[in-house]
Amino acid sequence: MASGGVVEGAMQTPDGAWRVEIVRRGRARWYRVVHGDEVVDWLSISSVERILHDAGVDRDQLIDAHPPIG
Repeated sequence: MASGGVVEGAMQTPDGAWRVEIVRRGRARWYRVVHGDEVVDWLSISSVERILHDAGVDRDQLIDAHPPIG
């Protein structure tokens, strides 16, 4: 479940199925991976890379995405 914070930037697969967000709350910064209804929060970059790799997603194909509105 997402734990709040301000999305400072995001990248996603061209089809939008996978999204990686850079999140900040106060001084803390972390990554969030969103895939469908599944949200994995408070991740390090190495955890993001592992999740994408395990899912067969090539991180080099991620494109810039706008943070969600709201």
